[in-house]
Amino acid sequence: MGCRSHLSFLSMLFLYVFAYIGGICIIQKSFAGESTNSEIMGKKYITFYQDFLKQKNQQEVKSLEEIKKQAMKEKKGEDQIYSYLGLLNLAVDADEKSYIDVAIKYLKPKKAKMNEMQSNLFRIYYGEYLYKIKDYSGTILLLKSLSNKKNTITFPLLAPLYLDALLDSGLKAEAIEYYRVHSTIIDQNTNWEKLNDVLVKLAQAAMFFNQPNLTLSFLKKPLLFYPLEKSGREAMNILSKIECSGGSLGSLYFREENLQYLSREVYKRIGKQADSRNYILALVGINPFNPIPNRPSDNLNQQEKEKILGIIDLLISAREYDIAELLLNYLSSSKAYNDLTIKDKILDMQGRVYNALNQPNNAAQSYYKLFTEMPNSKFADTARTKYAMSLHYAGKHSESANFTNQSNLFNAREDQDWFLFWQYYLSNQLNDAEKVGKNFLTQNKKESTNTKFQYWLALIDKKNGDKEKYSKKLTEISQKNSDYPYPIFSRWRLKNSSQKNLMNEGLKYKDFYTSKNNPFIKRKLKDKNLEYIRKLVSYNLNDVAMIHIKKINLKKLKKNQIIMLANLSYMATDYKMASDLARNNFPNTLDEYGADEIWTEKTNYWKLNFPLAYWNDVQNASKLANIDPFWLLSIMRAESLYYPLAESPVGAIGLMQIMPYTGINISKHIGKENFNISLLKEPSQSIAYAAWYLRMLLKIYKGNYLLATAAYNSGPEAVNRWIGQNNSLSIDEFYENIPFQETKKYVSKVMGYLDIYYRVQLGNSEGYNLEFGESLPDPFTKLNIF
Repeated sequence: MGCRSHLSFLSMLFLYVFAYIGGICIIQKSFAGESTNSEIMGKKYITFYQDFLKQKNQQEVKSLEEIKKQAMKEKKGEDQIYSYLGLLNLAVDADEKSYIDVAIKYLKPKKAKMNEMQSNLFRIYYGEYLYKIKDYSGTILLLKSLSNKKNTITFPLLAPLYLDALLDSGLKAEAIEYYRVHSTIIDQNTNWEKLNDVLVKLAQAAMFFNQPNLTLSFLKKPLLFYPLEKSGREAMNILSKIECSGGSLGSLYFREENLQYLSREVYKRIGKQADSRNYILALVGINPFNPIPNRPSDNLNQQEKEKILGIIDLLISAREYDIAELLLNYLSSSKAYNDLTIKDKILDMQGRVYNALNQPNNAAQSYYKLFTEMPNSKFADTARTKYAMSLHYAGKHSESANFTNQSNLFNAREDQDWFLFWQYYLSNQLNDAEKVGKNFLTQNKKESTNTKFQYWLALIDKKNGDKEKYSKKLTEISQKNSDYPYPIFSRWRLKNSSQKNLMNEGLKYKDFYTSKNNPFIKRKLKDKNLEYIRKLVSYNLNDVAMIHIKKINLKKLKKNQIIMLANLSYMATDYKMASDLARNNFPNTLDEYGADEIWTEKTNYWKLNFPLAYWNDVQNASKLANIDPFWLLSIMRAESLYYPLAESPVGAIGLMQIMPYTGINISKHIGKENFNISLLKEPSQSIAYAAWYLRMLLKIYKGNYLLATAAYNSGPEAVNRWIGQNNSLSIDEFYENIPFQETKKYVSKVMGYLDIYYRVQLGNSEGYNLEFGESLPDPFTKLNIF
C-alpha cells in the first residue's frame, strides 16, 4: 500500500480522534448543566469525589504522622532505619513533601550503617522522589550502580524506574539497550498503560537512530491493543512517518483482520462515546447514512456475501442492531435466497438481532424457519432452543411449554426440567409445574438445583392455600449459607422483622487483621524467611514484602506457615494473595462460625477469604455515597477478587472493573478533570468511582440492591428493558427472567457474598435480609446519569 492511500486512512482516523476529543468537551458542558439540577444527582453527590479525596488525604497525613512518631521511638538503629524507609515509601506515594523531607533528612547520614537491602531501598524510594520532581539525571546517578544487578530482590522495583529516567533524560541509545537486556522484568513489573507509554518512547528513540524495524516492534502493542489511548495515538503518528519514508507496515497492519480486531478493541474502550459509532463503522467500511451496497444482492458472489456477514457479526458485537438488520434484510432480499448456502446464518443472525431490538415474535419466526426449512443445518438444534426462549421473551409461556415438552432442547436434564417448570409456572399451569418440579426432585441429588425447585414449589404451595407447608419450606431455605439468592429471597418472603441490616455497623467497624497485634504475626517467627517478611510488613515496606512472598515455594511450607503467610499477605494489602492462600490451603465450613472467636483457624480462614479489603477507602466512599460497605466489597470480590490491576477481555479495568467510557462519564459528573484511564488501576480511585455509580443506580431503582447489582453488570439500559418486559412480576420472578445468564450468575454471586460478609465480619448468624420492595420500580425512560 502506498503512502498516499495510507495517509488517506490516517487522515480519516485522526479526524475521528479529534472529533472524539471535541465531543468530550461538548458532552461535558451539556452534562454539567444537567447534573447540577438533576433529581438523581443531588448537590451532595456532585461534591462526592472532592469530599472523598479530602478524607483520604487527611487519613494519609494522620497515618504518616503516626509512622513518624513510631520511628522516633524506635530504640534499635536498624529498626529506626526500617521505620524511616517505610515513612519515605508511603510519603512518596502520597506526594507528601514534608514527610519525604523528614525521612530523607534522617536516612542520608545513616547510609554507612545500612545493610545492602536498606541501602537499595533508600536509593529506589529517593530515586522515585527525584523522578517525580523531574530530576531525571539525579535518578540515574542514584540508581546507576544498581541498574544491572538483576539478582537483587529489589530489581523489579528499580528496573522500570531506571528505564523511565533514561528515556526522559534523552539517553536514547542507553534506554534501548537497557530494555533489550531487561525487557522481561520490566514488562512483568509495569502496568499496561505505563508500559505502552514506555514502548512509544522507545519507538521514538529507535526512529531517531533510523531503525524502522525496531521501531515497529515497539509499536505493535500500543497500536493494536490501545488505539485510542494517548500512547496509541502517538504510535499511529510514528507509524505514518515510517510509511511515508519507505516502511512496509501498511501492507501488514492494515490487513482486514487487523482492522476488524481493532474495531472490537475500540468498542471495548470507548463504546458509548459520541463518535465511537462512526469510528467503528468507518473501520469496518460501513457508511451509517447509506450502509446498503449499491449493487443488488443477486449480483454478489459467495465471498462477498460472506464478507457482509462478517461485517454484520461485528455490528452485532458493537450493538449496532439497526444497521445489522438493514444488511440482513438486504441479503435475504435476493431472488436466489432459498438456494443460498448462507441462509441459515442469516436466519440465526436475524433471530439475534430481533431479540436485541426487543422483537421476540420476529425472532421466534426466524428461528422457526431455520429449523423447519433447514433441519440439517448446524444451527438447527440451537435454533429450536432459541425459538422456545424467544416465545418466553414474547410472554407466550404456554406455547413455549408445549414446544419444550415435545423436544429435548437442553443437554442437561436440570436445564430442560427447569425451563419447562418455569414456563408452566408463568402461564399459571401450576399443577403441571408442580408435577415437573416434584418429579425432578425425586431423581436429582444436586443440592443447589434442588433448592431452586424447592423455593418455587413452596410458592406454589402458598398459591394453593397451604401456607403452613410454604412457611416450613422457606424457613429451611432461609437458614442456608449457600444456594444463593434463594435463602435471601426466603427471608424476604417470610418478612422476618427480627432480622436487621447492619450497614451502619459496617461504617464504624475496625479491621483487626491489619493490626500489628494480629497474633499470627505479632511475635518473632521461627522461619527465617517469614520473619523477614514480617519485619518488612511491620515497617510499611509492602512492595518488597510481596516480592519475597511471591518467591516462596509453598510446597515446602507446613499448614501453620501458610496461615502466617496468608496473614502477612493481608497486612501487605495483597488481599487476593491472602484470599487465594486461605481458600486453597486451609478451607473451613461456615457452619457454626463464631465471629467473636477472632483468632481461631476457622475465623482466620473466613476473614482472609472475605477480607475488609482497602477498608478505609471502602468506608469513606460508602459513607459519602450512603451505600452498604459490604455490598461494595461483595461487588469488588465478584469483579476482580480484590486484584487492583485486573483487566477483563472486554476492556473493564481495575478493582471494580469499570469500563473506560464509564470512567470518562463518571468523571464528568464528579468534577474530576484530566481523566486518565490509569486512574482506574488505583484502588482508591476505582472504589470512589464505583461507589458513586452504585449510588446513582440505587437511586434509579428506589433502593433495590438486586436491580442495582444487575445494572452494574449489564448496564441500566438492559435492566430497564427487562423491567419494561416484566413489570407485573415480583423481584424473585424478575431474577429468574433475567435473559443474560452472565448477569444472573453475577447477581447470585454478589447477593451470596453480601450474605457471607454479614455472617463473617459482623457476626450476623441469620445472614443478610435484603429489602426488595413489594414490586418492581418503574424504569427511567431517560437516564440522567449517562
